[in-house]
Amino acid sequence: MSNLLLILPIIWLAVISPGADFAMISRVSAIDGRRAGLMAALGIALGCWLHIAYAVFGLGLVARLFPQFLTVLKLTGALYLVWLGWTMATAQAVTTAAEGVSPRNRRRPLVTGLLTNALNPKTSIFVVSLYAQAIGLGTQLAVKLSYGAIISLSHLAWFAAVALFLSHPAIRAWVLARQHVVNRIIGTVLILLGVALGLADLGGRA
Repeated sequence: MSNLLLILPIIWLAVISPGADFAMISRVSAIDGRRAGLMAALGIALGCWLHIAYAVFGLGLVARLFPQFLTVLKLTGALYLVWLGWTMATAQAVTTAAEGVSPRNRRRPLVTGLLTNALNPKTSIFVVSLYAQAIGLGTQLAVKLSYGAIISLSHLAWFAAVALFLSHPAIRAWVLARQHVVNRIIGTVLILLGVALGLADLGGRA
């Protein structure tokens, strides 16, 4: 129990710290509405399980099978952030605040949330460090998976709250009236994050 009380604040502080997930869900919630924002939050929570899986089931095994796994993940994530930022910065304006979209479009925020988190180097580094140092590699599997559930549910709770707040009709109307500016700001932030992460990883390998 004492270990859990020490680890919980670490998890929550990491979850609420600004990053690619926050930028993405802010735009989705304010522009596309509450349902899209909640679906993106669910996608983020599901994406956490990729990082949890390789942290729980052995980074050593992953490293032996695919020595460059983390490097490839970081560079892929950086490229994805640049691409996501570009698509947001150049997105067409939404002409209505209605949320009635096709089933295919309803799945898009879920996939976007999942990929944004699964390819997020920030989440990867956090989860791996947490399991290696705070939780411990010798911890029982059931306990490791329990911590994974806490990490995933913490992401879901926080980003669902963000989605509910930013999709409030008054806030959404304000953002929709200025969506070209919002799209460009959030898109630029994501592009800069991707470039910075990519350069940092390449610089670390030099």
